[in-house]
Amino acid sequence: MILIWNNLNSEKKKFIIIFSLMILIIYSLVTYYSASTMYNNKIQAGANHTARMNPTAAEPGRTPPDPLPEGSGYTTVKIGTYLDDIDSLSIKDSFWTANFYVWFSWNGDKNLDPGSKFVLVDGIINKKELLESYSDNNGVNYQRYKVSAKMIKFFDTTRVPIENQMLNIYMEDGARDGTKLRYEADSASNISSRVKIPGYNIIESSNVIKTHTYKSSYGDPRIAPGTQKVFSQYIYGIEINRIDYGLYVKLFLSLFAALLLTLSSFFIKPSDIGPRFSLPTGAYFGAVANSYVVNSILPSSGSFGLVDHIAGIGLFTIFLSIALSLVSHFLFVRKDEKDLSTVLDRAMFCVVGISCLIANIVIPLCARG
Repeated sequence: MILIWNNLNSEKKKFIIIFSLMILIIYSLVTYYSASTMYNNKIQAGANHTARMNPTAAEPGRTPPDPLPEGSGYTTVKIGTYLDDIDSLSIKDSFWTANFYVWFSWNGDKNLDPGSKFVLVDGIINKKELLESYSDNNGVNYQRYKVSAKMIKFFDTTRVPIENQMLNIYMEDGARDGTKLRYEADSASNISSRVKIPGYNIIESSNVIKTHTYKSSYGDPRIAPGTQKVFSQYIYGIEINRIDYGLYVKLFLSLFAALLLTLSSFFIKPSDIGPRFSLPTGAYFGAVANSYVVNSILPSSGSFGLVDHIAGIGLFTIFLSIALSLVSHFLFVRKDEKDLSTVLDRAMFCVVGISCLIANIVIPLCARG
């Protein structure tokens, strides 16, 4: 290879260098765009999770929490949860199901019965069972329920399958707004060590009380038209992230194999048109099929995420390799520049191969939750 390079004149060497630099610049721009997009999404996701569990903050695009109405005619109810297990989690179908304990304690009227009126926001209670209830002579009241529920969760799929997520349980009193009942988060809330989610680590859990405003009076004749109801809402959050890159590698293993097959075509003589072009062509269809398989784990949406960036770079690499093979064939057959064609093939194998490898390392690292 060195001997062939030395046989080229300065103009041909300049052509190879400029051609290689152009390819490097294209890959650098594509890699920078994809990596910065993934990194910014990761930072934004972290900020969203922090705001979600902040009693006074609002996630971007959402209405800030309204203050509770002034007054003293309300009852404060301490509420806590213990997450016992997570039955299922489906990113594609946008839900997760769990079994958990929820308890209420308050002073005063034992007929307040907050357990019978609480509802899940963005969730469906499949089963609710009162396990314990008592009232003592000092006016202290307590209720504990076991709940089986399905939570609707529109997952952020931008960085799947190496993302981090936050699972939330939103609870509020379905009948009494903040003028009548207000929650107080119990620090005894926790999560069982038995809770496991395949493919994820559970990082931490926390709870917070926020206000939730409904932009309606529900047609209540006792309320002035245009009045909005503000409820005290209890939020329990579990932060999770992917264990490792195992799923990522499994999903894109076929794509990586197709890329290796494509790069190997640079070692076939340009005059052998059949095998030279059949390898990347077959790899292209394999990469397209892999893209369909990967997207089958995601919900239908118009968002462009990590899986699309990686698939796009793979398809671009295969297309570029075919285009470079055409250039090499033109130099080898039409121009009879066999040495130049050989050096171009070897240079493109290194430049395209290394650029593609770097892109497939840097982008997932920037996306990793």
